[in-house]
Amino acid sequence: MTETKLSNGALHEQADNSIDCANDHDPLSLSIRSNYSFSKPESLAQLRPERGSGVLPIITKAENRQLEKTMAELTINKLKFNSMGLIGREQEIATLKSCYRSLETQKSGESSQFSSQFLKADKDLVLLHGFSGVGKSKLAETVKEEVAASKNAMFAEGKYDFVTMDEPFSGIVQAYGSLCNQIKDSELGIREAVKLSIMENMEQETEMLKELIPELGSLFNNQDIDCISANNSLGMSNEKRQEHWRHAFRVFTRILGSFFHPIVIVLDDLQWADVASLDVLEYLISDVQNPYPLMIIGCYRSNEVNENSILYNRMQDLREKTERFAFRITEIEVKSCDMDAVNKMIMSMMSIDDEEKTRELAEVCFKRTLGNPFFLIEFMKMLQTEGLLEFHLGLMKWVYNVSKIEDATMSTANVVDLLHTRMRKLSDDMQVLLQYAACLGSSFSPSTLQFVWKENRSIIRTDDVSNVDDMLKLAEQANFMEPCGTDQLRWVHDKVQEAALSLSDLVTPAFQFQLGLCLYHGLEKKELDKRLFDITDLINKGAGVSREELATLNLRAAKKAQRTSAFLSASKYIANGIRFLPSDSWDTDRWLPLQLYSRGAEIELALGRTEKVDEYVGAVRNTEACTLIETMPVQVIKMRSLVSQVVIADSINDHALALLKKLGFQLVWNRKLVRAQALTLAIRTIKKVKRLSVHHFASLRKMKDPKQRAILNILSIVRVVAFKSKNVFLSMMCACKMVELTLAHGVSDMSGASLGGLANAAFFLKHDHAATLQISEMAFAVHERHGGSRVAETTYTICAHCLARVKPLHECLPMMMKGYSHGARSGEIEWSVYNLMMCLIFFPYVMGKTLDQILEQFPKILPQVEEAELKVALLIVRTFWQLVVKLQLVPSDKAAKLDGDIFKQDNKVELNPVHARIIHLAQGELFLFYGHYQTLANRDIEKGDLFADSAKTSFMIPMEAFHRGIALYAMAKRTKVRKYRTRANRLQKRISKWAKEGNPNVKHYDLMLRAEQASLNRRYGVADYLYKEAIIQAARTGHLHHAALFHERYAEYRLKDHGDVDDGKYHLAEAVRYYSEWGAVGKAEVLRKEMEAM
Repeated sequence: MTETKLSNGALHEQADNSIDCANDHDPLSLSIRSNYSFSKPESLAQLRPERGSGVLPIITKAENRQLEKTMAELTINKLKFNSMGLIGREQEIATLKSCYRSLETQKSGESSQFSSQFLKADKDLVLLHGFSGVGKSKLAETVKEEVAASKNAMFAEGKYDFVTMDEPFSGIVQAYGSLCNQIKDSELGIREAVKLSIMENMEQETEMLKELIPELGSLFNNQDIDCISANNSLGMSNEKRQEHWRHAFRVFTRILGSFFHPIVIVLDDLQWADVASLDVLEYLISDVQNPYPLMIIGCYRSNEVNENSILYNRMQDLREKTERFAFRITEIEVKSCDMDAVNKMIMSMMSIDDEEKTRELAEVCFKRTLGNPFFLIEFMKMLQTEGLLEFHLGLMKWVYNVSKIEDATMSTANVVDLLHTRMRKLSDDMQVLLQYAACLGSSFSPSTLQFVWKENRSIIRTDDVSNVDDMLKLAEQANFMEPCGTDQLRWVHDKVQEAALSLSDLVTPAFQFQLGLCLYHGLEKKELDKRLFDITDLINKGAGVSREELATLNLRAAKKAQRTSAFLSASKYIANGIRFLPSDSWDTDRWLPLQLYSRGAEIELALGRTEKVDEYVGAVRNTEACTLIETMPVQVIKMRSLVSQVVIADSINDHALALLKKLGFQLVWNRKLVRAQALTLAIRTIKKVKRLSVHHFASLRKMKDPKQRAILNILSIVRVVAFKSKNVFLSMMCACKMVELTLAHGVSDMSGASLGGLANAAFFLKHDHAATLQISEMAFAVHERHGGSRVAETTYTICAHCLARVKPLHECLPMMMKGYSHGARSGEIEWSVYNLMMCLIFFPYVMGKTLDQILEQFPKILPQVEEAELKVALLIVRTFWQLVVKLQLVPSDKAAKLDGDIFKQDNKVELNPVHARIIHLAQGELFLFYGHYQTLANRDIEKGDLFADSAKTSFMIPMEAFHRGIALYAMAKRTKVRKYRTRANRLQKRISKWAKEGNPNVKHYDLMLRAEQASLNRRYGVADYLYKEAIIQAARTGHLHHAALFHERYAEYRLKDHGDVDDGKYHLAEAVRYYSEWGAVGKAEVLRKEMEAM
């Protein structure tokens, strides 16, 4: 058919298709028709001039301007992109909303003692993946409606982009900045409560996070800031710093979750996320200690993620952890739309009700865009811009020609081409502005863009410099950008940013370099600090020249990245900093290259790149510009590198002793006499320290002498290496020397740990309980006053090895729990977990707490052990878990074997010595409480003090020896065999000695073994008294298992030695009661049946 359209004041003919606008009864259509007196012609002839007249309608300039204004104000003649919604995504939306709603109603599953079902699966990682432009981001935003309907929920978004992909934490920072802003805008009472909780629970972590997330600082005033601890992470090793950040993000998220839940965090374009951001994602979703619901939605382009990508491998790791760490992964593939969905989108854009009217156009669009929604939108914009699709105001219809559309769009390759076409219709200035904005990232501040624009007038192609604000409004109207927050704009899609970057040959490395320099020299310090990574990345993209200020800038960025545990980014900044160094930098200003190479070696060590460590260390060693003291940091890093490579301890010690000698410090005079030297030094140091007060150590000044600090660093490494290689005396000697250095030169972050080593020496060498307590208090006082690098380790070694034999066990629990918390904050993850294991499993077991109470802790501890990658500790936890489960079963020969569903021993694999002794201990516990005294006694005859010999300092040595003593006395009474009596008496003397020395935890052990000995020797009066005293002592101190065992043993004594059935039955009944209360219900049932059969 033939239609006409109005163009530039003239009428012309065009072959066209036409479609009635939406609905003749549409109020908007009727209103426009009424206001502008448009009427639908009966025939097209009415719109044409009479043939032969030679006269066209005359439209004046004023009338034409009015017509253009009227056309601009109309909406009926524009495609309605905002009204589309998410057509064809009903199933994906339902799945996404179902995941959210499950968090609100999630209840923990039934308890199972063999899996992590104790833990509530209240965290969900939803992965939306598909090609660019399919609508992943819009789909993720549908959850915002659910959040808005919830009373206390929060929703935040963060986005990564290809321009700033090297910037650490960029998406995480955006999301958490949004959460902080929402807190700031919340009710005063809630805001103050959140702030108080942060100050109480996060201490120095607040200062850490403020550097990364500036919005967090806006929650606090100056008075609050004075109450917040300073950031003490500066002296941490890289490994500890990484754990510190893990803890900081987790605790902050838990605090937010306690006030707002569920929390939903959307991280868009994860294919460009840095490693540090993926670490945080894993920290959050695998946090078994977070009881509050959390949903993380990650969007990524599936075609840009393969088996070699970091994201792919991280997701694979997370899939394997879902059950153990109690979270779900929901994967939603977002595909391109089908033909019907494309047609419905076009109907929505054009306000058409009849799908048949748009079918033909939809087929062309589907063919050109392959059903990609974003591509489809841009394609439709292009059709309208190029005049291939128009709204005819006279006909009140959309008109187009399918054949012309097919011919005109044959060369359209992708959406970037379409965007280029649209952008090139803009003014030259506008095109340059878009390219500047694209270089600033996925989001940017208009004020920053205004500054850049003014500073780079020479690049602008016209004399008439347009107003930046006006151009940005045009960019918004063209749907290139959109507002996001206060004074921020963002690209509506990363493809728009990509198109702007590639719009011309303007954006070259040199252009980006100059742009970075402009920002570096022009921005205020606060804004520069905020955009440090962006600006440094821009500068680094250019080849540049050797300039100290740029090397310094990269060093600054590397320090910030290292502080946030973004080691890969830090490594790149160091490499670029070295690239910018002038050739004569060692001679002109050695501080800068020394800092770059030293910090570079430390960062590369964290990444496990030992060759790069050697390269940086060698650069410092080979220069003559530095003094010996100045090279010490890299010398220490080299030693730590050797330790990480599991180099033989003797080689490390040789290297360390050589360094100490260069520093004028003699550690060992004769290596063959280390034992004698260590004992002499330990006794002398203990005497010296005993004369001092706890206050003396707490009030010592800080050590400032770099030489003494270097010596301390080396001694600390040697001490750890010696301890791990079982060179106890060399380790003891290092601890003593470190204490002496502390007394002479002041306190360092290693002083507390060295005092902890001295406390161990006081206990095991001199059995001096008073000195052990005094030196332990000194160690804790130093840590409390000055902090330290090994607080969790010191707490563990002092409490588990010393104080557990000097103080009641329950008094050690608060200290070890504090050690756990401090270790989690300071990055001592290994020792933090050991403290937690002692607090929740091993101490409670020895103290006789209920088996159910202990059993509940295993699924909570196990994920933390796995996360810390402590393989031996993991086996130990599983072994003890199996023991606790077995103790609840009915005793039998089959049940007495330790193997089960939780732990299976592989006889083909050689056991780790630490794990082997725990298996030995656990198996002995089963033999004892199952009543297999002969098996346990015979094992003692065969293997003797195997556990004590291999675990020389374990707090469980007294309990293990005591239990063997019970079995040996039982067999001595039953068989009259002398070897049982001899071994039993030997153990009884040992435990009596411990009791006399002041171990408060073995008093009932001593009473019970003396009772068994008196019974064996037929001293019945003494035996009766001691049995009763042992029972009273065990019950009074809450040792349920021992109270049950003592009643059982006393019942046997009363029945067999005295024939007192009534008394025997009474004590059997008491044994049943205590066993039941303890949780050994199987054993209680066996005793009950024995009692009934009497």
